[in-house]
Amino acid sequence: MPLFGKKAEETKEKIAKEATEVKEKLTKEAAEAKAAHEAKAAEIKAATQAKIAEAEQAKAAAEAKAAEIKAKAEAKIAAAAAKVEAEAKEIEEKAEEAKAKVEAEIKEKSKYTLAVDGEWGKLTTITTQHILGVEEDGVIGPVTTKAIQKKVGADPDGDWGPMTTKAMQKFLGVTVDGIKGPETVKAWQTWCNKQL
Repeated sequence: MPLFGKKAEETKEKIAKEATEVKEKLTKEAAEAKAAHEAKAAEIKAATQAKIAEAEQAKAAAEAKAAEIKAKAEAKIAAAAAKVEAEAKEIEEKAEEAKAKVEAEIKEKSKYTLAVDGEWGKLTTITTQHILGVEEDGVIGPVTTKAIQKKVGADPDGDWGPMTTKAMQKFLGVTVDGIKGPETVKAWQTWCNKQL
């Protein structure tokens, strides 16, 4: 082989060897770069997943807290509504009681209310007995007479005479003549109605 040909062959082999070394070096660097890139990507992915998980936990905690607050608020609203309902019921019951009481009082009062007609009838006697707290039998006996006499300031002897009538007339502020006429009876009936 000529010297030139040998030199060329050695140069060719050297170039081929260098090319192989460069190729291997580049391949190795590329593999290292790929591995580094993949490691970084994996790191970023892991960090992202961790942040996503953290965010989900925070969301779950926030939802749990919101549910707790809502439950407490609903419980308070329900308790307040129950209290208002109970108070309204109590007020209604008291109003019913008051109404019943007033109706009973009106009924009781109307039972004894007198027509101011100047005639001393049985109802005038019964109303008088009711006001003075004696037996309501509609008869002006000694017990009723004594009660009237005590009330008008007469001598309580149980015997109704002119002095008892005069004391009644003075008590009522009408003409004092000792006669139990319409004027005196009307004044007494008016006085009785005012006591009911």
